[in-house]
Amino acid sequence: MRIAVLGDEETVTGFKLAGVSCSEVIESNQGFEEALNNLDQDIGIIITTEDLAKENQETINEFKSGKDVFPLLVEIPSKFGSTKESEIMDLVKKAIGVEINLEDI
Repeated sequence: MRIAVLGDEETVTGFKLAGVSCSEVIESNQGFEEALNNLDQDIGIIITTEDLAKENQETINEFKSGKDVFPLLVEIPSKFGSTKESEIMDLVKKAIGVEINLEDI
């Protein structure tokens, strides 16, 4: 199972330096949809920025509706920082049934 990154140039470059070979710089909403639909079948995790995901929410919802668990689409903060609460915490809460408050740890 491989990882793919769809995002701005800085995000893609950072992940390439970390060893992620499947990546594409996205410059338009149409480019995002094409890149998402043309990913290899062995991709297990798709990483994209929150900003790009917000602009393409309808495309992402359509993509997720036709899939089982994989590929998992993970949104990360852009170079400008996070714009919303972590979706990962929502996934953890859904998986284990308990909300984890990181401030208490």
